[in-house]
Amino acid sequence: MMKTRACSNLMNEGEKFEQIPFDLVIEILLKLPTKSIARFRCVSKLWDSTFRSPFFTESFFTISSSTSHPKLLISCILDDKTFFFSSPQPQSSSCPTSTTITASFQMSFPIDCLSYICRPVRGLVYGNIGWYFRAPEGSVHFICNPSTGQFLNLPKVKKGWHVVKSYFGYDPIDKQLKVLCMTELYGCTPFLVEHHVLTLGTGKCFSWRMIECDIPHFAAGVGPSDRGNVYDGICINGVLYYLALIHATYDGVPQIICYNFTSEKFSNIKKAQGMEGKLIEYKGKLAMLQPVFYSDQYSSMIKLWVLEDAEKPQWSRYTYVLPSPWMSNIAWTKLRFVGVTTTGEIVFSPLYITDSFFIVYYNPKRNTIITRIRIQGMEAYKNCKAYVFLDHVEDLKLMASI
Repeated sequence: MMKTRACSNLMNEGEKFEQIPFDLVIEILLKLPTKSIARFRCVSKLWDSTFRSPFFTESFFTISSSTSHPKLLISCILDDKTFFFSSPQPQSSSCPTSTTITASFQMSFPIDCLSYICRPVRGLVYGNIGWYFRAPEGSVHFICNPSTGQFLNLPKVKKGWHVVKSYFGYDPIDKQLKVLCMTELYGCTPFLVEHHVLTLGTGKCFSWRMIECDIPHFAAGVGPSDRGNVYDGICINGVLYYLALIHATYDGVPQIICYNFTSEKFSNIKKAQGMEGKLIEYKGKLAMLQPVFYSDQYSSMIKLWVLEDAEKPQWSRYTYVLPSPWMSNIAWTKLRFVGVTTTGEIVFSPLYITDSFFIVYYNPKRNTIITRIRIQGMEAYKNCKAYVFLDHVEDLKLMASI
């Protein structure tokens, strides 16, 4: 009798669960952490199909990309692999002057040089090994999703050619991820460069397309790395910006090339005189952060160049003298620019992971170091070179549906 009653109670509970509106179930599931969703895919076919549905993945991405849910993505090299970690991205206005966060391991990537990895785009990371002596049979291209741990090989570009540089971006009109790749024929003088585009999410086999470029140019490095030059590129509102030497006006000074991922057309923007540094996004605009060095080789001043009008072009320049606490406590650590937050704070990080690896928020308007945030959980990677990316978003899309 008791057994029958227990079974009846279970059936009643199941019926109650089935009566929960599906929209409410989705709303509850959208609040789950990414790793929990990955585990819950195994609960049933219904749950798996729900988590894979475009509605759910887009809703999750929208929540993840909101300003209230930013994340840091940290990459470092160890044993010929790149390792990815993520952590919540603190909002400096709500943090104490000194605070600690924990980075969690996401996945590894079979590339042993961070300069071969592009900035994350919509939660995905693209990279390639294109140097001829490291990939003599042709460049190897990868894309991965640190949130799901998935990894996908992409097709090679062109046999007999090696990759000079690749850039990763998003076409907001057609809602497609794209890779722009520059290749050259090894041993050819002068350099013969071609441009190719790979579109993801076409629903068919990926293939590279060669496109015309009416501004002959060669990608310019912005600084040395452990293996070659570090190249810089950033995609803002569907337009890719990167530094290059333009053949027609070659004077040894890199200019800014613009590539529109929708129209697939090239243009260029002339830099202001004396303008150098790292390309960034500043409040929705293209900008450049430039350290000013003195005889001690450490920066005590920052110049911020903001593009106000691309047609003229018109740049605004802002100069900030770093405060004295910076010089006494931080300046003697070799730092790199990470980027700028949505509220206009400049973020720095050390070049190498240490026992007290950290990032620094600097408020240029108030000329103050707002927050120094220690990042724990990466002690095993001490002395490894690291890159930190702001505003990383989580994307649940599986590679087969990209």
